[in-house]
Amino acid sequence: MRITLFILLFFSTLQSALGQDSLQTKKEKELLTGLGSGFYQGDLETGLSNGQLLLTLGIKLNKNKRLNSNILLNFGMLQGNQLDYSFDDGSGTPTTPNESFNTDYFSINYELHFNIIHRERFQVYFSQGIGIMRFTPKDEEGNSLIDQPVSRPIGEDYRNLTIMLPSQIGLCYYLANDFGIGLQAGYFNTLTDYLDNLSSWGEKTGNDNVLFYRLNLNIPIRF
Repeated sequence: MRITLFILLFFSTLQSALGQDSLQTKKEKELLTGLGSGFYQGDLETGLSNGQLLLTLGIKLNKNKRLNSNILLNFGMLQGNQLDYSFDDGSGTPTTPNESFNTDYFSINYELHFNIIHRERFQVYFSQGIGIMRFTPKDEEGNSLIDQPVSRPIGEDYRNLTIMLPSQIGLCYYLANDFGIGLQAGYFNTLTDYLDNLSSWGEKTGNDNVLFYRLNLNIPIRF
């Protein structure tokens, strides 16, 4: 709830503060493409060694304004593996849920993009968004973990769709032909604890997350 209130306050404050942007500024759009790595963070986390492919495609609106908005699609994979993982539920007999998982995921989100440094050829920015993410955790043999109730306490079920509140920082340098090359890093900030199929039988508190790094190529759209 606190995160949601913060996001709403962030959006409303930026829109009010920057609503006076010059009407003379030409509105331009950009095609956003990105290639990077996503790093799962959760109960089966093994550090930054578990980075997996992340592809991004989107569109940026109002390029020349200090406050922009983006619509992004993300396609990627995540995995975690912790051999001999077990959970002590107090019964005296260690519980052994899934020791590993892998998942493909797809997400779509809308975000506000605030240029902290806004120059003709160089930008440093912070962005905050909201979206949805679909994931499909599977075991080592490729079988769906959602359909394996034995891997969770009796009666514990979940959906493979979650809200996400992605936060990121980045920079972008624009070439003479208006193509932009940039670097970006951030968190998906998912609102689920089931990316790895573990929640009650997990040792870490809080939701699972995804840390990502990405190299971006911004392509100007003129029409």
